[in-house]
Amino acid sequence: MVESKNEFSYQELLQKVKEQELLIEKLNDEKQDLTNFEYFVKDSLDLICIADSNRYFKMVNDAFSEVLGYTKEELLSKSFLEFIHPDDLEATLTVFQSLTESSRITDFENRYIKKNGDFVILQWKANLNTANDLVYSIARDITDIRKTQEKLLSSEKSLNEAQKIAKIGSWDFILMTQELNWSNELYEIFEFEKIPNDPQLYNKYLSCFYPKDVEKLKRNIDNTIANKMPYEMEHKIILPNQTIKWVFCTGVSIVDNNDNVVALKGVVQDITQKKQIENTIKAKEKAEASNKAKSDFLANMSHEIRTPLNGIIGFTDLLLKTKFDKDQLEYLTTVNESANTLMEIINNILDFSKIESGKLELISEEIDIYELSNQIINLFKYEANHKKIDLVLYIDPAVPQFIKGDSFRLKQILVNLLSNAMKFTFSGHIKLNIIQTEEDDVISKIKFSVVDTGIGIETQNQQKIFQSFIQADNTTTRKYGGTGLGLAISSQLLALKKSKLKLTSSYGAGSEFFFIIAFEKISQKQSNPSETTNFEENKSPESSNSLDNYKILIAEDNKINMLLAKTLVKKIVTNCTIIEAVNGYDAVAISKIEHPDLILMDIQMPVQNGYDATMAIRKSKTIMHIPVIALTAGVLNGEKEKCISHGMSDYITKPIVHNDLEKVLHKWLKK
Repeated sequence: MVESKNEFSYQELLQKVKEQELLIEKLNDEKQDLTNFEYFVKDSLDLICIADSNRYFKMVNDAFSEVLGYTKEELLSKSFLEFIHPDDLEATLTVFQSLTESSRITDFENRYIKKNGDFVILQWKANLNTANDLVYSIARDITDIRKTQEKLLSSEKSLNEAQKIAKIGSWDFILMTQELNWSNELYEIFEFEKIPNDPQLYNKYLSCFYPKDVEKLKRNIDNTIANKMPYEMEHKIILPNQTIKWVFCTGVSIVDNNDNVVALKGVVQDITQKKQIENTIKAKEKAEASNKAKSDFLANMSHEIRTPLNGIIGFTDLLLKTKFDKDQLEYLTTVNESANTLMEIINNILDFSKIESGKLELISEEIDIYELSNQIINLFKYEANHKKIDLVLYIDPAVPQFIKGDSFRLKQILVNLLSNAMKFTFSGHIKLNIIQTEEDDVISKIKFSVVDTGIGIETQNQQKIFQSFIQADNTTTRKYGGTGLGLAISSQLLALKKSKLKLTSSYGAGSEFFFIIAFEKISQKQSNPSETTNFEENKSPESSNSLDNYKILIAEDNKINMLLAKTLVKKIVTNCTIIEAVNGYDAVAISKIEHPDLILMDIQMPVQNGYDATMAIRKSKTIMHIPVIALTAGVLNGEKEKCISHGMSDYITKPIVHNDLEKVLHKWLKK
């Protein structure tokens, strides 16, 4: 029997079966591997995909679909480039094209656009399989990581900016490695060049310290390490360029889990500007304290000087009304004039002090320009006649008769200017010109000028005469007298009204001082029942109404002033009974016994002053109704208000003027 060529021997069949079994086993293993791979790809939290050379996905896992929000069908239907953020397209293409047989693996990042419009940041690892020309890639979503990093960078940037604004630099020092780290701002404060891992940084730092501060710092550091106590230091540093700064330093200890100090950290703040401000404030406070001390000194000196002047002026006024021979009258007149001149000087100094300290305030009241200007001219008529000088008053017809302003200060300025003109004019004329320069329905701008034909002022001296205590030259005071305050005070008073004193002068030919002030106009005279305008100053409106048989208590510790007050009161009140008290305590006690009709109360007295005595009187039911008139040598701003606030009825300044006292007595005894 012939054997067929297609038939196998038993051995061959066994071999074939074994081969088939091995093939089946291999296929099963491959199937299991494929199942395992598919299981891994499907359930992986990372994004896994396969892409071909045409830039299409061939496979994506569930995580890829879930992260981007697209279905697998949507992802597989388009080029993967359509899902990439436009700003990352070029970089992604470059990476994709760089995958070759010689460079099959690459790492990169890009952004994918999600279906809802948001984007995710993916970190990729890609591998080119040259056998099938497919790219196998795995990616991880690092969006949150990058956002956290951005926040950290932003926080660090904000911290650096905050340190720069606050001029605060931070540092830390690791004890084990002796490593010292500084923030950028700390380099800025010490003006050091930033050198990474600079071994000389600490020595450079100490070189800016003064020796005593180096020792203090070392003691503080040792204490912080040994006792875990924080430290603070405020001291000066001197930089390599010799710039001096002030710094405030703090340091604290850092401990490990075993409570061992392993590091120090702290901050340094540049407080140079703060120190400069503090020094400026201290200088300002010192200047204010000095100014207050000066004002207090002037107030006290004013009181002390005015008190004896009260007796001199008061008694010489009384004596001048009696009969004397020619020589005696001349001597007495000289004493009276000297005392009044001294009083004028004191008043000028006080005015200057009040203006300097900002305590002088202008009031607003009705002013009759015609009446005021004539009063001022009348003050100088006698001297002008004596020197044979023409004294002229010109008022522009357009000037309103009634305006609102501070009549006392306006009069003071004009009297100062006319007094100066009279002092330096020996022939010719002196003119007071009052002219309206501008007006509207409410305001009238009025120019006041004093023109003289006196000695004039040299050009180089025309500015300095407006300065305090300065006159044209050193001989002026010796020859003509004066404090050199009149023009300075006038200038400062005008500044309160936003005006300025100006001058035109020709040396040897004369001068013109002038200023312009805006006043509120008054269409017609406004009568004020609380005030009585008296053009004839030497005549009291109540002089025809005699006072008779009143009991008056005078509280005064100065014997001369007591005698003067008694003398004046007796001249005004016929048959009056005068009771004396030398201090406020006695005044209160005597008042409760005697029940006077009126009390003249000095302010500065021993045992109890006039303020406290008056308050005690107002608290007593039996004498609280008695009028109390303040007699004070103090004339600083607010003195009258202070007297009234303490319960006093009225106020008279020393030196006591006969007419003023007469008006007050008539006012309160006739009630």
